[in-house]
Amino acid sequence: MTTHGPYPQPAGGIKATLTGGNTVGASLRERQPRADGYRHLDTPALIRRLLDLNANTYLYCIWDSATDFDDLRNEFLPAAAAAGIDVIPYIVPPTETSEHGRASRPYRLDYVGWAKAFAELALKYPNFKAWAIDDFEVGNNATLFTPEYMREFLAAATAIAPDLRFYTCAYFGMATNPEFLDKYGEFVDGIIYPFLDGHHENTTVAASLGACLDEILALTDPRGLELIPLIYTGRFLDAPLHATPQYCTDTLTTTAEYVAAGRIPGVISYGTQLDDGPAPTADNKALYGDGRLALINSRGRAAAGTTATATQRVPVDPRSARYEVSFWYHRWFLSPGIEPGRYQLEMLIDDTVVWTMDMYEQRWPVWTNGDGMEGPVDVTQHVAGRDFVDVTFRLHVLKETAGQYIDVGVDHVESIGLGIRNGGFEEDADWILQGSGPLLSVYDHYLRDRPARIFAAISRVYQGE
Repeated sequence: MTTHGPYPQPAGGIKATLTGGNTVGASLRERQPRADGYRHLDTPALIRRLLDLNANTYLYCIWDSATDFDDLRNEFLPAAAAAGIDVIPYIVPPTETSEHGRASRPYRLDYVGWAKAFAELALKYPNFKAWAIDDFEVGNNATLFTPEYMREFLAAATAIAPDLRFYTCAYFGMATNPEFLDKYGEFVDGIIYPFLDGHHENTTVAASLGACLDEILALTDPRGLELIPLIYTGRFLDAPLHATPQYCTDTLTTTAEYVAAGRIPGVISYGTQLDDGPAPTADNKALYGDGRLALINSRGRAAAGTTATATQRVPVDPRSARYEVSFWYHRWFLSPGIEPGRYQLEMLIDDTVVWTMDMYEQRWPVWTNGDGMEGPVDVTQHVAGRDFVDVTFRLHVLKETAGQYIDVGVDHVESIGLGIRNGGFEEDADWILQGSGPLLSVYDHYLRDRPARIFAAISRVYQGE
């Protein structure tokens, strides 16, 4: 472990935000290029938004533009110091370094050069608290980050700024791996942990955060390593659904409790949209309106028999001459694809499966009505003479699966003879949603102002409301 003392936290702990790859509206740049041909960071606008967010720390990502480092040292660091905002530069490893595209410039993969440059800035600006490199163990990054090389570049930093702290990113599998922590514990002050519901890889379930933090802390505390959770508050490309305002409130409230208890030094909101733009219209996956039922699995391992369901008990009209259920469904095609006989979408009346579709066979990237393209399902034999029945839509794992992302939408449920309510899933009502394992059943509602709502939610929690 490193010899630095506890992180010199601002009041209330680290309340940070970080932009990143393919996040929307999380980086503020000037509208017009300067004489060098680049659109530089809009430092005054970014400072204003950080203050509005009640953030006291900014993880400054050096990746998007060749001018990022110069903007940091010449403009952002002094402006942040004047505003009382701490700064932690965040640079990328080989797997995120492109010859002609994104890269941490100017030093790129020369981490001795980065260490010296950052240490010199830390001497000049007391609000320069630490630096971090992303993803040591992803791809072939570990072949560069050997113990010998890490000692070399960290010694270069320590020779200039002995108190400068250093972090890396570790997802749940690495953060709970004693070998990983032992390998890098000598070099890092702590880990930045992106929370994704444990091994389930979603930004939908907030309730597991405490258990995940406890499991990691049981390993990091004895090793003298700090744990800083990172919460996805913008989009995460491998998550089936984007974070919601309530998800952000719940996760950040939990981290605030851990900070207050002295267990973690703070939290990072990742990809928080800062530009006042609306949610992309492509985020609306409904057939009609703004709501749908989403039956999803990210890339989690699911045993055969695992299900996600939406059930509603409905009255049966005794006057009806026949009974049918019409519905529309859609499978989003994502890589990697799924195999035949792996996932099945089903409709049940009570406990009887009355309609099925192998999701592999759903080859049309459009909303489809009912039985293949044959329309509504006649359920007369299953409901005639009954007072009430349960109507269920179920995503069913037929064979154990892992790494096969799926997002199935159901919408516009109508009926003859059955009193189905909220068939458009526009409200969080009427259906009982249940999931098992990594499979989730969720009301997915498009909110055009979702970024503004999330920003406000973060601001409230960071303010301590």
